Amino acid sequence: MIENPLTQKQYDKLIASVQWSERQLEKPKQSRIAAIREHAGYHYAQYGSVHRQPVPMISLAVQIYVRLLAAHSPRVLITTQKKDLKPLAKDFEIALNLIPDEINLSETLRKFVQEALFSMGVVKVGISKVGSAIGHDYGEPFVDLVTLDNYFLDMSAKSIDQIAYEGNQYWMDYEDLMESKWLDPDIKKDLKPDEYTTVGVAGERRAEEISADSSADEYRDRCWLRDIWLPREQLLLTVGAQTNKLLRVVKWKGPIRGPYIKLGYTDVPGNLLPLPPVALWRDLHELSNKLFRKLGDQADSQKTVQGFAGGDEEAVENFKKASDGDGIRYTGATPVSLKTGGIDQTTMAFYMQCRDLFSYYAGNLDSLGGLGNQAPTLGQDKLLSAAASAQMLDMADRTIKAIQEIFYALAFYEWHDPVKRRQLEKPVPGSDIKIPVEWNPDMRKGKFDIFDLRIDAYSLQDNSPGVRLQKLGMIMQQYVLPLSQQIKENGGEIDIPAIFRSVAKYADFPELEEFVRFAEVSPESQQSGGESRPSGNSEHTYTRIGQPGQSREGASANTQQILMGGNGRQKASEGNRAAEVAK
Repeated sequence: MIENPLTQKQYDKLIASVQWSERQLEKPKQSRIAAIREHAGYHYAQYGSVHRQPVPMISLAVQIYVRLLAAHSPRVLITTQKKDLKPLAKDFEIALNLIPDEINLSETLRKFVQEALFSMGVVKVGISKVGSAIGHDYGEPFVDLVTLDNYFLDMSAKSIDQIAYEGNQYWMDYEDLMESKWLDPDIKKDLKPDEYTTVGVAGERRAEEISADSSADEYRDRCWLRDIWLPREQLLLTVGAQTNKLLRVVKWKGPIRGPYIKLGYTDVPGNLLPLPPVALWRDLHELSNKLFRKLGDQADSQKTVQGFAGGDEEAVENFKKASDGDGIRYTGATPVSLKTGGIDQTTMAFYMQCRDLFSYYAGNLDSLGGLGNQAPTLGQDKLLSAAASAQMLDMADRTIKAIQEIFYALAFYEWHDPVKRRQLEKPVPGSDIKIPVEWNPDMRKGKFDIFDLRIDAYSLQDNSPGVRLQKLGMIMQQYVLPLSQQIKENGGEIDIPAIFRSVAKYADFPELEEFVRFAEVSPESQQSGGESRPSGNSEHTYTRIGQPGQSREGASANTQQILMGGNGRQKASEGNRAAEVAK
């Protein structure tokens, strides 16, 4: 802690500007809360969505994008141009890749990406002091999510690089605050706990209100604090969120970029805040659910009854009491089936169009999420998947850049830690051997900027057993089986038992080995060239025949033609005959 370099006038202007910026953020914050309500739906909590959401499109899109953009904690690759430092760079890389599991970075990154879909993703990276040794303070790094409810920045700036301040609000345990050594004893005398609330300092609503009341019966007292980062002065101020009393001033010693790392997916010219994807999806989501609720009401009101002509009450009663297949005496007039209500075909066709438009504006959501074939032929489906992936490239690139900034900060703290020691296991290239290596302060000499940090983008993707099973099936179908003859001619063979072992492993179905058994090959059979199991010499040809209605797009168009009174079945039949002729 240092003496406050700001004059009282400068400090008062800073607080006034922060309060003004928070008022400018009120509309984006309310839009985020409204979108979160749609995401949570009607049945999540007392203050969730006002209406039922039978087709949760936003929720589906968010889940798909989070899984694609941040399925796992990434791996960092560290390189250097100096040959003599390459072994040290490798040790640094191993040490740095231990941190994500230690701080549960994977879960934070998922929330980071999710917040960017709803508004703007912000994380605060720093190091928390846990003790002192050899005259040096030491601590553990942290990466904490900062939601838009708690975040503020200088809204008067013309660009994000020109902001004069940014910061966040947070609650801290009162007893921990009073026991902290960084807080001046004179300040502690007048410090009192704040009443916990989900309402902002200026009375603005917050996302917590969806599942909690504005007030709470607390178990432990807490204080509401606000950190303000001043990039130009390289200062970090801690003040009371409600009292605006200055509690601490710290000279920033971390990365020059500061503690806050931001993620946004679409820039808006002349504005600081990015345009979140959910804001573009929300109108179609609400319209689709409104139409589907209307269709549901129409279907619920549908009624079919039997109308009888008067005159023979006994015959009518016999008819009403009879079960299917019973023989009765009936002398009345033939009953008339009366039907009323039902789904409006035009409304149904309009809803299906809205559903397809949502997938379109969400970047071909069906292809991204693997929800079904999008084209009638395999080649066209591949092209659509590639196009959908192309639309994801910019979002993935922005995500990787933000995560790279996070790792840069973590690497900065790891490199400059004066006391931390680690026991690393360094693999020997070309073998399964790992040798123990100590990572200590004596190794961390020199400037930090001699290293180059890169993020392995593939480590972000989902690689669960289910995904690996899908990859195995795709590789077998597209590469191994069609080339089985060439594999044989080049002296190779397909190890069928190994394939089944992998299937049993990835599918979590060990009983598969009991259902499929293979005879062991004797040494005599191997020497004589004999085989004890069928050879993979047969040639396989896999053809995907294009038929109208097979893909979701074709089925949707065909259904809409039928609903609108078109001749969809006839066209489908003509398409089938054309496919037969092509074969």
